[in-house]
Amino acid sequence: MVLIPNLNDEVEYFTVDSKGYPAPKKTEYANREATIIVGHKERSYLVVTPEDRVFTGAFRSNGRLSSVGQELEGKELTVIIHMPE
Repeated sequence: MVLIPNLNDEVEYFTVDSKGYPAPKKTEYANREATIIVGHKERSYLVVTPEDRVFTGAFRSNGRLSSVGQELEGKELTVIIHMPE
């Protein structure tokens, strides 16, 4: 499956900290929804295979993305931030 972000959506890369939270926090994304993919995916080629872990999340009012679990500590995440059109 190919994911195609909207023109206004942003793609960022985060690393999961020891508490299971993607870091760093980004206050400019406060209260935004996101699609999270475990691993590094280029914006120009966001192909997701059945083996990939993909889920949704949200940035809290302080800009911290919701927890993805401590078992992903140290893993890189590709995060599509859904921005208003």
